[in-house]
Amino acid sequence: MDETAGKYSDVYGSWQQHLFNFNLANRETCMPGLRKPQLAALYSSLGHLVMSPSSTATVVMPTGTGKTDTILGLLIAGRLARTLVLVPSDALRSQLVKKCDLKKLREIGAVSETALNPVVMAVRTGMSIEEVQQFSEANVIVATPQALQRFTTDALQALADLCSHLIIDEAHHVAAKTWERVKSAFKQKPRLQFTATPFREDNQALDGTIIYNYPLKDAQNDGYFKAIEFHPVREYNLVLADQAVADKAVELLRSDREQGFDHLLMVRARSQKRAEVLFDMYKKHEDLTPILIHSKVPGRAKLMDDIVEKKHKIIVCVDMLGEGFDLPELKIAAIHDQHRSPAVTLQFIGRLTRVDQALGDAKFVSNIANQNTDYQMAALYKESADWSAIIRDVSNDKIEREIKKEAFNGQFLNDPDSDEILGLNPNPKISAIAFHVDLDKWQPKKARHFSQKKEQLQFLSINDEQDTVIMVTRRDTPVGWAQTSAIVDTTWLLYLAYYHKNDQTLFIHSSGDETQSARFLGLIAKDARRITGEPAFRTLHNIKLLKLQNVGLSRVRKDLRFTMHVGRDVNAVINEIQNGTAKKSNIFATGFENGQRITVGCSHKGKIWEMNSESIIYWIQWCKQVSLKLNNASIKSSDVLKDVMRSDKIEGMWPKGIFYVDWPETIAIENEQKILLSYNAEVFNLLDIMLGRPLRTDDLTLSVPVIAAAPDGNRYLPDITIRLLDDGYKVSCPGVKIIFAEEKALEHYLDAEPLVFLAVDGSLVEGNYRSYAPNSLDLKLPTALIESWNWGTTPIHSESMKAARNLETVQGFTFSKIQNDYSFIFNDDGAGEVADLVAIRESTDAIYVDLYHCKYCPKKDGVARPGARVEDVYEVCGQASRSVKWLHTHEKFFDRLMLRYQQSLSNNFQRILKGTPEDLELLRNKCHDHEMIFKFVIVQPAISAAKISAEQLAVLGTSYSYIKSVSSADVKVITSP
Repeated sequence: MDETAGKYSDVYGSWQQHLFNFNLANRETCMPGLRKPQLAALYSSLGHLVMSPSSTATVVMPTGTGKTDTILGLLIAGRLARTLVLVPSDALRSQLVKKCDLKKLREIGAVSETALNPVVMAVRTGMSIEEVQQFSEANVIVATPQALQRFTTDALQALADLCSHLIIDEAHHVAAKTWERVKSAFKQKPRLQFTATPFREDNQALDGTIIYNYPLKDAQNDGYFKAIEFHPVREYNLVLADQAVADKAVELLRSDREQGFDHLLMVRARSQKRAEVLFDMYKKHEDLTPILIHSKVPGRAKLMDDIVEKKHKIIVCVDMLGEGFDLPELKIAAIHDQHRSPAVTLQFIGRLTRVDQALGDAKFVSNIANQNTDYQMAALYKESADWSAIIRDVSNDKIEREIKKEAFNGQFLNDPDSDEILGLNPNPKISAIAFHVDLDKWQPKKARHFSQKKEQLQFLSINDEQDTVIMVTRRDTPVGWAQTSAIVDTTWLLYLAYYHKNDQTLFIHSSGDETQSARFLGLIAKDARRITGEPAFRTLHNIKLLKLQNVGLSRVRKDLRFTMHVGRDVNAVINEIQNGTAKKSNIFATGFENGQRITVGCSHKGKIWEMNSESIIYWIQWCKQVSLKLNNASIKSSDVLKDVMRSDKIEGMWPKGIFYVDWPETIAIENEQKILLSYNAEVFNLLDIMLGRPLRTDDLTLSVPVIAAAPDGNRYLPDITIRLLDDGYKVSCPGVKIIFAEEKALEHYLDAEPLVFLAVDGSLVEGNYRSYAPNSLDLKLPTALIESWNWGTTPIHSESMKAARNLETVQGFTFSKIQNDYSFIFNDDGAGEVADLVAIRESTDAIYVDLYHCKYCPKKDGVARPGARVEDVYEVCGQASRSVKWLHTHEKFFDRLMLRYQQSLSNNFQRILKGTPEDLELLRNKCHDHEMIFKFVIVQPAISAAKISAEQLAVLGTSYSYIKSVSSADVKVITSP
């Protein structure tokens, strides 16, 4: 029988008469048939179409297990009337159209001659409603997201109305916004997604219940993937790293070809510029005919044809060769720039591991000394990494997360509403009102009775296992500018309830008003006792450097019942709160808890919040943490405000004793790595910039030195000067620009976002205001934290070991003194340092990091004498205070050390004093499941323990108090006797 397609009706009629053959292939008997994952995916999909046709379903099949033929098999076996298949690229569209000849399915006997080939049509960009009607002649319609983006809403709906089913191939590539639009049009139609990686590249949730997941481990065990060989090179010198990878990759290619394998080498680069640089390395191997290809190379189509014909044995490209590109001979990959995305990594590896008996195993080459991936992907780049096992585990872990998320969602009652609500990806503001409710009075199912005339219940889902209720309502109200019922304002409202059984505490969240929340509460809980008054303010407990951003007060005066205080006048009312002349109505504050910057709000009426919107899962975790404080009777709210920061306006002159400066609070360590400063055509990463000790040049002027680290030495940028005005301040830093989202003059940026200064008395200076906590002013360092060393003949006026490793220095003596106490010691001395010495030791479950900040003793009259000079502690205390920001950065901390190590090699500066680069890599990988415990050690032999002055103890005490408040880490000070 002729296998070409007939008319739509003839094809669909033939499918109705056809009996699909579900035989499983047997390799031992050579009996043809479906692969195991294909058969299982078909059964799961057909079952879903019978049982839950209106919900979205996801099928997970690794690359190379026959996903496309499974989709085609489903068309015939399911007798689908007219299906829109959405694919992410033109290449995949062409591939799918080609495979619609059903050749493979016929070869294995799944489809017989009874079934005609489908009539296939492709969607063009921006078609009209009339043009869409032509698809009535097609059994299969193939489209790309790009083509559908330019459809009008009516044209897209016309296409959806015409189709019976929607299938999305490579679903993780379809952007959430595009998917939502298509999904909305196909709301009443069956929707199936096929993917190898059920997590989006745009970090948005991938809708749909996973109805079938074929684990990568099974694909490997069942022989659908060739083994993966990893051939690491280890080159820490960044100048030599690419050549080392290239040499190894070419060596493997030549070896495979000598053994008779017709293998090709793919060289991956992250950008066109990088690809051109790498091509210069490979083009010398003329007998292997290297080729460079990317989107801007002339004659790209002809080059692609030449590649398919295997005229080029080395292919240098950006990322991969396009979706749908299938060349089995690509068996060796040189990864010069690692993928950060697990999804892309899995797909990339899948390209090279497909089974072909005429070819050998897949081989990957990469530099394991230059990791730049998340900790899961970093496991690939270890010395003896088993890529087959790691890729399997990473894939399973990622998919497991999606399944766990679904498990949470699936704990809600199995009704249409749960799918609708969770499909909206709720992202509520993090806020709640808390109530004490007896367990037998918690009645979540009564939320179904919420509807009333003006507000109708639209969606409701109840998670019995998590004691959570999610509800969406629609409220119609008359418009304020007309007396008519013809038009109304429509508002959609979200309600959440979470019952924490351990404390018998119920949390209620509503995007509506108090009356609506009360109605919701009255339905789901009886005899609820609202947590109000002083217990609500317990949420401020244990927050360090607590700054009140705004305070509302209730007063007893007849003429003044309530006042609101915002910003700088907050401190004026703190005394009123403490002496009882005013009562707290509401407080919003910022500060640090467990070393993390947080926001917290609380009111006398019991509302609790933070300045954040997050997922429902996050909201539930937040409620659990808040519950611990609310129900802790040992917390006295009167004590909470004892250490709150006050603010005073600075007038007339800058405060004396300012010794430390750091970037504005808005620049966290995560941002610092992305921010640049430019000056005189040179660009520097902010992490390579050191702010020197602030100088008070006159009463109204502060000056801050700016030093930038460059490969050939330090650069001294113009000082940042801050001029105090009558009611404000003005920054000057001529010629320096900051590049962060956009480029602007640094002085203009700092006018809006002030630098943070620390003064000797413990106060913070930002802009023209001074902030302080009364109980933390003028604290002295506890003498128990001081340890004196006998420096012997060490010239303590000499500070740094430098590349020569001069032990006759303060830093060198310190290294000699501590080297037996640690397994790894790093010399990070220089502009942009974390500390002069980073010393690390491990236990079974923790990594201990001690940061040593060393300073020299200056000579006077040719002699370096320890004493009581306060100026000797300013700079080293500033350095210690500044390094606090590295806490809680985990792998970024180790990334920074590795980068500094690599950059210094070209200058013959070996920064690792004890241990190996491999140790540093191992620590980086361990930091995710080991606690990191920091300690700060100030080393200043200029201080005499016997003569230490009150002024020195004050500066040291300020640095100590700041470090403890922000990080809770220990501090120690090393001095001379």
